[in-house]
Order: sequence, then C-alpha cells, then structure tokens
Amino acid sequence: MYQVNRFIAVQSFLAMTGAILLGSVARADDPFLHNRADLEALATKAPAALKEPIVAITAKPQPSPTGDDHDYVSYARYYWPDPSKPDGLPYLSRDGHHNLEQVAKGDHERLWKFAESVGELAAAAKIHRDEAAALRAVEWLRVWLIDPQTRMNPNLEFAQVRLGHDHNHGSSSGVLDARCLAEVIDAVRGLHGSAALSPKDESAILDWFTKYLDWLQSAKNARAEHAAKNNHGSWFLAQMIPIARYCGRDDLARDLCAEDRARIGWQIRPDGSQPEEIRRVDGLSYSQFNLEAQFQIARQAAGLGIDLWHYTAPGGGSLQKAFAFLKPYNAHPEKWPTSENATLKPGFMDELAKEAERVWPKE
Repeated sequence: MYQVNRFIAVQSFLAMTGAILLGSVARADDPFLHNRADLEALATKAPAALKEPIVAITAKPQPSPTGDDHDYVSYARYYWPDPSKPDGLPYLSRDGHHNLEQVAKGDHERLWKFAESVGELAAAAKIHRDEAAALRAVEWLRVWLIDPQTRMNPNLEFAQVRLGHDHNHGSSSGVLDARCLAEVIDAVRGLHGSAALSPKDESAILDWFTKYLDWLQSAKNARAEHAAKNNHGSWFLAQMIPIARYCGRDDLARDLCAEDRARIGWQIRPDGSQPEEIRRVDGLSYSQFNLEAQFQIARQAAGLGIDLWHYTAPGGGSLQKAFAFLKPYNAHPEKWPTSENATLKPGFMDELAKEAERVWPKE
C-alpha cells in the first residue's frame, strides 16, 4: 500500500507541475480524465445508480462459448449472417449497419453498465462525501475486479468475435470495447480517502489492472489495435494511458502521449479533415468519434506536462484544425458532404465544443 500512496503523491506533484507549465490546459485536480465539472455532472446520476442492481460478467444469459464465464465476450456489430449459407457462416461485414441482436448476446452492455455506475457513484463520493455511494461503488469494483467468483478475466481475447472467422476468437477491434475502463480508473482514484476502499481492495484492483496492462502490451490483438491508423488506435491510447499511470508506469504513459504526435500527423490533414474516418459509411460520426479520443489523450497528456492541444504536425494537421473542420456540422449535420448513415442531431458535438472553448478561448 505504501507504493500506491507514494504513486498517488507523485501524480499529484506531476499534475501540479503540468498546471504550471500549461496554464489553464492542465489542472491539479484533473490529471487523468475528468475535471470537477465532469464529476459534478456525474454525481447527479448517483441516486439512480444506487438503485441499480449489480450485474457481474458471469451473469451471462447462457454459458460462455469460451467455456469460462469470466471471459469478456462480445460480437462485432457490423457483421451479419451470409444469406447464401445455410448456417450463415462466416459472417459478412456491412459497415454502418448495426447487428444489435447479435451484440446484445455479448457482455458489452454489462461492462459499460459497470463502468458507468462505478463512475457516477465514485463522483458522488468525491464531490459530496457520499459514503453510501462510495460503498456501492466499491461493491461494483469487488464484483468485477476482485471476487474470484465473479471477476472478469483481465484480457479481451474474445472481444468483437466475427462468427465464422479465426475459429471464433476475438478481433483486434474488440479492444475498443473497454475504452470505458478509463472511467473506472478515475472512479478508483476518486475513492481515495474513503473508508469504503480498503488497502486490500485497492491492492487487488491494482493487481487486476497490472495484469490487464501486461495484456495490452503483449497480446496479438492488442498490438494490432495499437497500430491501427484510425480511431481504434486513438482509443487504444486513450484507454492505455490512464491505466499505465494508475499502475505506476508514467514512463510508458509519457511515451504513448509523445507517440500521439505522429498519429495526429497521419490522421489529420492541414485542412482539418480526417481521411481515415471520412472514408467510413458514417464519416461524420467517426470523425467526431476519433476527435473525442484525441481530446481525451490531450487532456491526459496535459497532466503529464505534455501539450498536444497546441501541437501542429510537420504536415500541418492539428487537433484545433480538426475541430474547426467539424464545427460547422455541429449545428447542421445534414450538410455533411460525404456519407453519413446515422441520424445526428444538432449539438452532437457540444461536449467537444465546450472543451475546445476551454483550451482555445481566443484562437
């Protein structure tokens, strides 16, 4: 526990240093993902979260196809049965067409309910010193990350299975499913100081994330996701950076933040467009989705004293230009000039716009 407390103290110092270096971009109370305004908004949802039943990953409607109910299993949302085959196998890709019935058979919804609930409860614990919320948050954490009877195995080997492909093993795209774990990291940090989170609990949580970090660094699917040129690679960093920091690997976190400079360069053109996303059937949605990941990376990097907000790649691309390119479509998504199957409502980028105003107030 001494190492955990020492790590927390070091992070507080680094966050304060980053705030001095980067002014309003980095704040001492915002070294990872959420700032105080975010936490206050999350805390308003805690009363409802207190009433939610805790559902474990092992509470599958039918036995896991892997033979282990602790395995996270999900299904690729754009894959559909081949109508020319009696068994429909192998499934075929239909970009932009969501096979929600198949997705619902997996653990995706359960994982996200865990992350959302523990995030909302921990926010109330931090903002309002709500010990009932803290206790409930820790109960969620024990079920998902600690209790041998219910905890999730610390890997995503069977995430986004494409039925009939690779012997029904997971695909690299499945790593995207767990981007919500950044929320869990913030939740655990928000519970520091609460009697609800015991040293034994935190030690077990740290052990789980250490094993998961090892998987992210070594597994075939994880390495392929890390190398992805599009939003998948961005979300890999947005997930892995806070996990590395929580596990005491600021060296790794800094390397990942620095690596993102090259990613910004190949993802964003000088005019701010994102060709890897625009080529998708839902080009506007995916452009916004990738920029959301990049904003998260930039916020996390600021806590480490690295300024990605104002970085311009040698080719001329930058986060600011990417936001400026998309900004007109926030009010008029129907004017998007290329493909967009999804129906986006005006204001779909409001959260990014708030962040942009904070970071680039006079630019």
